[in-house]
Amino acid sequence: MIKSTTTQAIRKTRRIIIAEFFAKGKQSFRALGKQINCRKRTVHRHLKKTASLRDQHPETVLWETKAGEAWLRLMIFAVLYKFGIQHTVGADALSDFFKMIRINDHIGVSPGALRTQLNQMEDLMIGFQGNCERSIPNEKRKVVLAADETYFGELLILVLMDLSSGYLLLETIQNDRSFDTWLAQANPRLEALGIKVGHAITDRAKALIKLAVDGFDCAPGADVFHEQYGISRWLGPVLGRHQAKADKRCEATQKAVNKASDIDRKELEIQPANALSERHEINKAQQTYHTNLLGITDDLHPFALDDNRSNTGEAVALKLENRAVAFEVIAAQQGILDKNNALQKFRNQIVALSSHVSFWWLWVGEILMGLSVDEPTRQWLTGTLLPVVYWHYHRYKTKNPVQRKRYQEAWQRAVKDFETDSFYLSLPESELQHWVEWAEWMVRQFHRSSSAVEGRNGRLSQMYHNGRGLKKKRLMALTVIHNYGQRRSDGSTAAERLFDTAFPDLFGWVVDNMGELPLPRKARQSALRNPLKLVSVPA
Repeated sequence: MIKSTTTQAIRKTRRIIIAEFFAKGKQSFRALGKQINCRKRTVHRHLKKTASLRDQHPETVLWETKAGEAWLRLMIFAVLYKFGIQHTVGADALSDFFKMIRINDHIGVSPGALRTQLNQMEDLMIGFQGNCERSIPNEKRKVVLAADETYFGELLILVLMDLSSGYLLLETIQNDRSFDTWLAQANPRLEALGIKVGHAITDRAKALIKLAVDGFDCAPGADVFHEQYGISRWLGPVLGRHQAKADKRCEATQKAVNKASDIDRKELEIQPANALSERHEINKAQQTYHTNLLGITDDLHPFALDDNRSNTGEAVALKLENRAVAFEVIAAQQGILDKNNALQKFRNQIVALSSHVSFWWLWVGEILMGLSVDEPTRQWLTGTLLPVVYWHYHRYKTKNPVQRKRYQEAWQRAVKDFETDSFYLSLPESELQHWVEWAEWMVRQFHRSSSAVEGRNGRLSQMYHNGRGLKKKRLMALTVIHNYGQRRSDGSTAAERLFDTAFPDLFGWVVDNMGELPLPRKARQSALRNPLKLVSVPA
C-alpha cells in the first residue's frame, strides 16, 4: 500500500509539473517550483524524465495524459485478469508481451512485478466473494447439487456445484475423497449460505451416495450419461465390429460370384444371400440398440414425449426396465458376453435414475401446497402450463437434432392443449405472468445428470496441463471468476442466479482496488564473463 501511494504521488506531481510548465510558457524551474511547492531540482528531474520518455516512441506522449494513463492501467489489469489468472499464462510470457508493445519504460512489467500484481489480484478476488456472500439475504434455499472429484497426478480436487445456477459451492484441494472429508468441507459452506439440499446427483461413488443420504438427508440420483456410457461400452464396439465383418463378408461373397464361371456361379449364389441376411440382422440390432440407448434420456422426463402426460417414478422405472430387456435380447442374438456385468449395473441404477422425476414432482406439489393453490389451478399448472414451458426450454437446450425435433413436436402438442383450455382466460394478466415465471423457474430445477461438474473438471484439466499446475490460492481465484465473472447469454452470473441478487462487476471492482501500477526500474545488466581472463586468487 505504501508503494502504491508513493507511485500515485509521483505520477500526480509529474502531471502537475508538466501542465504548469507548458501552460505558462515554459517558465523557470525555480518559479514553477514555488507555485506548486516543489524544489527546483524536483521540477528539473521530473521534466527531464518526461522528456526522455516522450522521445522514445511516438505513442509515449499518450501515457502522460490522465486518460491515457487510465486506459494503460485498465489494459494491463485486463491482461493479468484474463490471461494471467483465467488462462494461466506465466508471468515471463506476460512480461515479454508488455515489452513487445513498448510500455516497459513507463510501467514496471518485470516477471517479479507481475507476480506481485497477480498475487494481489487473487487476494482481492477471494475477499470479493467473501464480501458478496456475507451481504446476501438470510433465507433458506433448496437446490439440486452435483458432486464429483477430479485427479491430476497426486492433486485431488473436490467439486460441489448447484446445477440450476452453476454456482460452485465448493472447489477445494484435499488429500482424500472419503465421506468424512466431503462432509467436513461441504457442511460449513451449505450452512453459511443457507442452502438445503433437496436432491444430489453423483456418479454413484460410495462416498458420494453416503454424503447424499447421511450428510444431506436427501435421495441420491444417478447420472443418466454415466449409465448410457456403461451400456455403450458393452454393446457399441462389438456391434460395430460385427457390422464391419458383415460388410466385408458381403463384398467378398459378391466378388467370388462375379469371378466364378457359369457352372460354379449357381452353387455360390446362395452365399451372398446369406451374407445379406446376416448384415440385415446386424443392422436391425444396431438400430434397436441406438433407439433404446437414446430412449433412456427420452424416458427421463417429467412428461411423456408422446402425449405430455405426467410421468411418475414408477412409470419411468418400468420404461427403463423395458430398455434393459431390449439390450439383453440384442446381446443374446448377437452372442455378446457381458463380462463386466454392465446390464446388471444399469438395472441397479434404475431406481436412482427414476428418482429425478419423483423428486421434481414432489417439489412441485410441496410448493403448490405451500401457496394454498386450489384444485382447478393446480391441475391447469401441472397438466397444461408446465408441459408448454418444459418442452419450450428443452427444445433449445438440446443439441441433438433428433431430440430437438421430438421436443419441438411435444411442445406444439402442449401449446395446442394450452390454447384449447380456456382456464387461463379467467386469470388476470399479472397472475398469468406470475405463474409463467414460476413455471420457468420450476423447469430449470429439473436435472438428471452431473455433466456441468464434468465440464468444470475438464476446464480445470486444461488449466492444470496448459499452465504450471494449480495452487490453492489460484484455484480459489478461478472459483470466484466462475461464480461472479462469467456470464451466460442472458448476462447473468452464477451468483446472481443462485441468490437472486445483483452484485458488483468483478473485474471493475478488482481494477478499482488494485491501486497504482509500479514504476519501471532499470534492469541489472548481466555480466559477460571472459573465459580467457585469468583471475588470480591470493594464497
